[in-house]
Amino acid sequence: MRLRSRAPTERGSVLMLVPAGFLILVTLAALAVDSAADYLAQQQLHDALAAAANDAVTAGLSNQSFYSAGAVRIDARDAGRVVCLTVAAQSDRELHGLQLRMAVSRTAIRLRGTATVDAVFGRAIPGFGRRHVTAEVKAVVTGRTLSPPDQAAQPAPLAPLICP
Repeated sequence: MRLRSRAPTERGSVLMLVPAGFLILVTLAALAVDSAADYLAQQQLHDALAAAANDAVTAGLSNQSFYSAGAVRIDARDAGRVVCLTVAAQSDRELHGLQLRMAVSRTAIRLRGTATVDAVFGRAIPGFGRRHVTAEVKAVVTGRTLSPPDQAAQPAPLAPLICP
C-alpha cells in the first residue's frame, strides 16, 4: 500500500482551522453556562414563590370568617403582606426587577412572578445581557373538615402585588 504525498499547497491548512474550532467550542460552552444560569434563576424564583404561597395560605386565613361563620377563607390583604415578607426574606440577588401578581380565591392563592437575570457570558453580546424568567405557583387550603374545592368556580384574575 502506498501513501499519497500531499501537494505543497495543502501545507498548514489545519493551522487555520484550530482557532476557528476553539472559538466555536468556547461559544458553545458560554451558551451552556448562560442557559444553566437562566434555569437556576427560574428554579429559584419558583421556589421563592412556592414558599411565599405556602406561608400566605396559612398565615392569611381569616379568623373572623372562621369564628363568625365557620367558613375557611383567605384574607387577601394579609396574604399579600405575607407574600411580600417571604419573597423579601429569600433575597435572591440574581433576580432583578421582580414583579409579583397574586390572585386569591376562597381557599387558594395563585402567584406569578417575573424577573430579569444577568447573563454570565452573554453580557458581551448586545441584546443578550439580560433574560426574563417567569414562574407560577398555586397553594390550596385542604383538610378533612373542608368540602372539596368548587371546580366550577371561575379562578380569580391575577392582580399586581405591590410590596413596600
